[in-house]
Amino acid sequence: MRECTYFLALITLLLINCNGLFAQSQTGEINKRLEGIGFENIRVIAFGKTVTVSYENNLFRNKAAALSEILDSLVGCGYDTLKVVTLVNDLPVIVSQIGASAWKQYKAGMSSPVETCRLINVSYNTDASWKKLFLMLPANPHINKIDLVFYPQVAIMNVLYYKNYEVQLNIAPALEVSLWRGMKFTGQVIFPVVNDPRYGEVGDLTRAGFITMAQEFRLPGSIQGRAVVGKFDSDRYGTDMTMTKFLFGGVSYVSANAGFTGTYHYVTGNWYREDLNTLTWFLKSGYYYKPYDLQLDVSAGRYLMGDYGLRGDCTRYWGETSVGFFAMVAGGKFNGGFHFTVPIGPKRYKKNRFFQLRTPNYFNWEYNAGTEFVKGQYYRTRPNDNNVEHFYNPDLFTKTLLK
Repeated sequence: MRECTYFLALITLLLINCNGLFAQSQTGEINKRLEGIGFENIRVIAFGKTVTVSYENNLFRNKAAALSEILDSLVGCGYDTLKVVTLVNDLPVIVSQIGASAWKQYKAGMSSPVETCRLINVSYNTDASWKKLFLMLPANPHINKIDLVFYPQVAIMNVLYYKNYEVQLNIAPALEVSLWRGMKFTGQVIFPVVNDPRYGEVGDLTRAGFITMAQEFRLPGSIQGRAVVGKFDSDRYGTDMTMTKFLFGGVSYVSANAGFTGTYHYVTGNWYREDLNTLTWFLKSGYYYKPYDLQLDVSAGRYLMGDYGLRGDCTRYWGETSVGFFAMVAGGKFNGGFHFTVPIGPKRYKKNRFFQLRTPNYFNWEYNAGTEFVKGQYYRTRPNDNNVEHFYNPDLFTKTLLK
């Protein structure tokens, strides 16, 4: 009887070891497959019939297209449940979960996007999934890899009666590199192409653009943060920090921003830098109306000239394109206009292992209908600030994924 017990225990141990070796083999194959495609910061862990994967996308312009490629690579690996954590600068942004059979049926045309939408879950609540992965060394890490991105800069005014438009056009390449998790250095040079005299003599100069060090971080409970120091646009330099909390499954959010800056400007052949002396702050909230893919935002705060104001935005999304309008009151002056973001880069890049030369993914433009250039002024802290690239709303992300 004792010998039989020992034999059963031995068989059980062998089965456990075999399952463990099989799981290691499968996760290793997934690592190789995703690294071969070109994804970065890949981590894979399996438990039972569930596999959890993290990845960073520097290949596809469309964020949802990158996730689709990941899911296609996982469905044949023998796991029933697929969990995928999307990273930016090696920090989690969203987590997506779907059954392998549900994704396989959708890709085969056996289920509709509406049916599949009920079976997929996209969420900002990444804590549980990321806890299993963040201590693992990633395959194909993004650290120390360099992107050189050629940003176009376009400005148009219409304030002269005898001239249709006053135009400024620049090409502004930016070197972008991450040295550790959550960090990004951006160094940009602006080369003028066309400059109307209304924009001033500085518009004819080759000059520095964004020169920043940004640190992003995640806190428990769907809280994202970003702290930046350096030279921004709008002739500003200094520090800036933003904290965002997502609510109700990502349908809504609240955000707080504060900046302490000084001016950095050019006058009659010389550059001048003033001390840090300007405090700006904004409180912002937004709501995504799913039936019409509308993002509604409202913000209130203190602008660069010390004026206080209120601004409302309404933005309509069509996948990778957004079009919207805004209205604002600042310093007693009313203003408004429209903005849009359109894709301009190729759908997929060929990623070099250490260096990538490319265009930006999107072009963003805001038209100010008023002629008041003092009230309601603010600055940006990165060259790729737009309404699409950093917008990961779960409802829009799911809809774009299932198109």
